Amino acid sequence: MPSRIRRSRPRLSGDARRRLLSGLRRRASRLAGLLLAPLVGLPIGASAEPHIWIDAQGVTHIADDPSAVPEDVRPGEGRQALRGLWDEVVAPPGPVPARPAGASSSEGDRTRRVIRGAVEDLGRGESSRAAAALESVLRLEPGHPEAHWYLALLDRQRARYESSEAHLRAFLAAAGDDLEPWRASARRRLAALADERRLADPEVAPGAAAWVGLAHPHFRVYYRSELAEAAPGYADTVLRYLDEARESAALRLGAVPEEPMGVLFYGRAAYAHAHRHRFSFQTVGFFDGRIHVVSAAHPAGELRALLFHEYAHAVYHEQTGTDRPYWLNEGLAELSERVSSGRAGLTHSERAALRRRMDAGRWIPLRNLAPSFSGLGDDDARAAYIESMAAAAWIEWRTDAAQRARLLALLGKGVGADAALREVIELDTDGVDAALREFVRSEFPPPRNNAVPASR
Repeated sequence: MPSRIRRSRPRLSGDARRRLLSGLRRRASRLAGLLLAPLVGLPIGASAEPHIWIDAQGVTHIADDPSAVPEDVRPGEGRQALRGLWDEVVAPPGPVPARPAGASSSEGDRTRRVIRGAVEDLGRGESSRAAAALESVLRLEPGHPEAHWYLALLDRQRARYESSEAHLRAFLAAAGDDLEPWRASARRRLAALADERRLADPEVAPGAAAWVGLAHPHFRVYYRSELAEAAPGYADTVLRYLDEARESAALRLGAVPEEPMGVLFYGRAAYAHAHRHRFSFQTVGFFDGRIHVVSAAHPAGELRALLFHEYAHAVYHEQTGTDRPYWLNEGLAELSERVSSGRAGLTHSERAALRRRMDAGRWIPLRNLAPSFSGLGDDDARAAYIESMAAAAWIEWRTDAAQRARLLALLGKGVGADAALREVIELDTDGVDAALREFVRSEFPPPRNNAVPASR
């Protein structure tokens, strides 16, 4: 394979990016992608396995008969299937005993409401808030199985394998025999964690690359042989993710590469061995004419999200020949990453954060973010990613795929960003910036200081 590197646009690791962006995702990512089956009553795995959902009171239900699932939580037309942190759909560990009729509110009821709220936060991508809620449950009830279940999945996605293992073992210790399907799943996940630790251990990573190539009409795929040794279905999984990333890019950017895209998959330690000299911080992927990404031994939502993100960057660069304007490039990639897990746009807390920065006079003009995000402090870097996603989402709302393809084509012809934006949406960079700020103001209007206080 050719080894000449033309360009490096790194993808931060989960921990490094959290430090840089003070808790802002993807993807990474990441989270990754945390939309969970209980919210729509999806079946788990094969059709013979149970159906799980959470009702309005926060009670988790399990049923073998799909007709037992209430109509309002069945997956219907237009409702996107939700993906988990492992490649199978994530679901809660089992039914929470219902409160007897006529009983008063109890600590158990409050715990159920917290768990439900955490699941809903995960569905919106508010993973940090969900984790805090789940940890609060464990402080009051250290053996709560559902809290351990979800925290195990979150920690695994963040490559915190020891913590994930501890939560899975705590779940196994707390879950009764009536939850045997979930206990079996937890045991499978423990075995998968052993594979992840092995691929992340620099002492056991092979020094010489052993690559396996895959034939595909749209990609030139190579992956490390130890990945296939851990998961026999590895090749089918990554090709499916890549096909989905390509389809998503065609809808979002209105274009796909004319030539097959090179994609290289590494185990964590092998990636560090090959590329740690390139960056002064830990990364999990970059694009230099080919996509290079870290892969889990048992790939799931976090790899899918990472591929959506990096493939969007690859298409953007292939169409424009540049990374600029950087806010548009990064914003489209971040939105693509979120769509990989069924989420769209920014969370409520992210939009509220934009309003707070605006009120404090700390809004960063999009024009300042066009060259790059380099030189920004933690808080400003976090804001830069949020603003970029918001601006890209606003442009998507104003355009269709053909218009976005036209915008990238103009940039590829050397037309300046302002001129290209004016031709497609009749606004330049400053105009988009002003429209975005006006949208944020309209969603979070200022409080009425002249309101008459209520009489007592």
